[in-house]
Amino acid sequence: MFRDTLEITVAAGHGGDGVVSFFREKYIPKGGPDGGDGGRGGSVYLKAGSGVDSLAKLSKRTYKAERGQHGKGKGMDGRAGKDLVIEVPLGTRVYDADTGELLADLVEEGQTALVARGGEGGLGNAHFATATRQAPRFALGGLPGEKRRLRLELRLIADVGLVGYPNAGKSSLLAALTRARPKVADYPFTTLSPNLGVVEGELERFTLADIPGIIEGASEGRGLGLDFLRHISRTRLLLYVLDATREPRAALAALRREVGAYDPDLLRRPSLVALNKVDLLDEAAVRERVHALAAEGLAVVPTSAVTGAGLDELKQALFQLLPAAPQPTTPPGPRVREEVPALEVREVEEGVFEVHAPELEQLIGRIRGELFEAAEWLQGEFRRRGVEPALKARGVRAGDTVRIGDLEFEYIPEG
Repeated sequence: MFRDTLEITVAAGHGGDGVVSFFREKYIPKGGPDGGDGGRGGSVYLKAGSGVDSLAKLSKRTYKAERGQHGKGKGMDGRAGKDLVIEVPLGTRVYDADTGELLADLVEEGQTALVARGGEGGLGNAHFATATRQAPRFALGGLPGEKRRLRLELRLIADVGLVGYPNAGKSSLLAALTRARPKVADYPFTTLSPNLGVVEGELERFTLADIPGIIEGASEGRGLGLDFLRHISRTRLLLYVLDATREPRAALAALRREVGAYDPDLLRRPSLVALNKVDLLDEAAVRERVHALAAEGLAVVPTSAVTGAGLDELKQALFQLLPAAPQPTTPPGPRVREEVPALEVREVEEGVFEVHAPELEQLIGRIRGELFEAAEWLQGEFRRRGVEPALKARGVRAGDTVRIGDLEFEYIPEG
């Protein structure tokens, strides 16, 4: 089954904790700190590959990377968690499902995108030993890995996109021009998923995409219109395939309205008309329809996928147009970033103040072991991050109560 949109959840691995440990051997009962660091959590990557042709190949809805292992004594660091690499089709766009931000556009073989970063491993107590703190009884826990919901959207990568109504003969034309073998039948909506083929020349080639038939109102989401129109957004050239027996000029006008309503830029792409099924009309009727279509401003090539008439001329016309057709660019999605103050002091009641500082709160929550043992080290972190000036600016006085995360203390001004 072909699938071109999918939502998944990715979760990177949690970093392992640093450990509190002291060197112990016979005759050395009080050795120094030797706690090892925790291992980094595994990250999650998406990788584009030609071996995957549909998002349906992604069998799970949640993907988790391995967490890092905890540190050990004797200075032994924990092993890093294994990264997780998820293969997706070429042409996959990756969005943050909650913000709509475009995270990656994977259009090249082997191109990778980091979508969830693994958490850093915590530090063992050996890191906190100083001349005045020779036996630290605290360590830092690992950081959680990133977790996010992703919306994956596949947009086929092709040089030429076939655009037409159901049963206009697009699949037959694809089969006649390439070695692709799409399903072909004499009823509408035979093609329910895009098909790709390669048109070979003497010294060059190009890819041709058969887009499932478009109906009136497709640009507004009728039927599977938006799903189908998405796949022509990357094509360099549009080939309108018209049924010569069914008012082709009116069909062309309607198709261009739908394409333009979906994306006006598509109407500025180089385009060509294949007037198909001419084997069902006499020569006079074909000339009349070609003349009428030429008034729309596009070159017209009469063709028959059944008899092969006009196929060589169509190939030649496409090869001539493609060198001048630029590679399309797709605008990025919106970037949504919530601005969070690095440090904010609020008075919750008289003489009681709360410091909201996400990084500091996280740091306090990472402390493993005896919190009071880490007091001196925390004071240094507060000083480095500007807590003292922020408290003074808010009018905090000596003796007031200050809360940061789960930590509560009496404020004593420095100096």
